[in-house]
Amino acid sequence: MWTRVFPVTLKVGALLTIAAAAPALAQTVPISMSPFAGGSSEDSTANTSYPYGESEMMARGMASSVRMAQQKHDLCWQYGCLVIANTSKNFRITEFRVREAARDGTMRWSANQFSQFGAALAPRKAVYLFKTGKPETCDWPVLFVLSDLKRRETITLEMRASLCMSPHQDSLVRVNVVHPEVTVGEPDPRT
Repeated sequence: MWTRVFPVTLKVGALLTIAAAAPALAQTVPISMSPFAGGSSEDSTANTSYPYGESEMMARGMASSVRMAQQKHDLCWQYGCLVIANTSKNFRITEFRVREAARDGTMRWSANQFSQFGAALAPRKAVYLFKTGKPETCDWPVLFVLSDLKRRETITLEMRASLCMSPHQDSLVRVNVVHPEVTVGEPDPRT
């Protein structure tokens, strides 16, 4: 019995909220029930940010993304996160690899950790990964492979990063490649 009454109560509460807000909206914005309102007479596309008629699907997607963001925040708080920021202008990070032990005991580079994202890390972008390593991985070798956006040049960078689980502490790795640019032409009279 309670499960049948609760959704009706929620809908009535939502309608009361909308009805209370309607007078304030009517003073500033003309109200129209048409999704085509506000466009020119030749424009017949709806003024929505979602496919027309799919508002419930979009609302469900937005609600689940809010829940996922909260879960990611909680996991970063619980384990710690490794934030990788690509601060270079012309290079994208195509691979991120971690030194790991093979079955025979030798050390080798892991598989590409960026493959889970399905794309390279573009310039001026950042991504985070959860730190779940053991205490010995607090200063661990990592490898970045960068490729130039304009040329077919690749650069390999080896460095050390903190990968050990450290609650409430995130680590930041900034990757920046400064590439000299030479312009051939007339000299600038101002210099």
